[in-house]
Amino acid sequence: MGWAGGWARILAVGAMLALSGCGLFGGRSASDEACLDQLQSDRVAFTSAPVHASSSACTIDNPVRVSNAAMSWSPPGLLACGFAARFDEFLGGPVEKLARRRLGSSITSMRQLGTYACRRSTGTKHRMSEHASGRAIDVAGFWLANGEFVSVEHDWHGGGRKAEFLHEFARAACGRFGVVLTPDANRAHFNHVHIDVGRWHLCGMRRADGTLPPELERIVAESGEGAAPDESVADTGEK
Repeated sequence: MGWAGGWARILAVGAMLALSGCGLFGGRSASDEACLDQLQSDRVAFTSAPVHASSSACTIDNPVRVSNAAMSWSPPGLLACGFAARFDEFLGGPVEKLARRRLGSSITSMRQLGTYACRRSTGTKHRMSEHASGRAIDVAGFWLANGEFVSVEHDWHGGGRKAEFLHEFARAACGRFGVVLTPDANRAHFNHVHIDVGRWHLCGMRRADGTLPPELERIVAESGEGAAPDESVADTGEK
């Protein structure tokens, strides 16, 4: 093999071990384990879910399928562990308090329309949506303990306490996450609020003066969330 060949082999093995620690070869790092431990301590119902992505760009850091957290998820959602933990804390804290204050009832279940989906961004062949890394969720509404359902599609523009709750929910998300897109943003989001933790920061809802953020169109185009996801191509890892 020779001296050079021997060192090349050692370096290659070392690289594989390093990647394995990052989870690319099925291993978990200490931070991965810490995140899973956090979900367990927070009594989140989840399963570790290997993802068989149709593209190498559609990889998830420490993927988990969540079925019940601060409230049940309908249906269960596949997300990166870090985002799942962050979103669960948001639901169980600010969102639950908001529901009790605005709607006079606790939340029993969240309806979501999309978590992980291996898809490219709108208008580009190279940039991937945050859904492709399990760092985004589309919230369609909430079931309440009093039997009512709060629907983004039907209540966002309806006025009254349900609309107030949804608007405050979106504003609270704007303060904690990256891009938040509501029915105000474009027609693609008529029935859900998109929340992600990508590189951009945008609150895609009307401001107090009734106007939309001037950077909305640019960031929506760059972030790849300008069109509704095709759930038929969602790669959930169940295949």
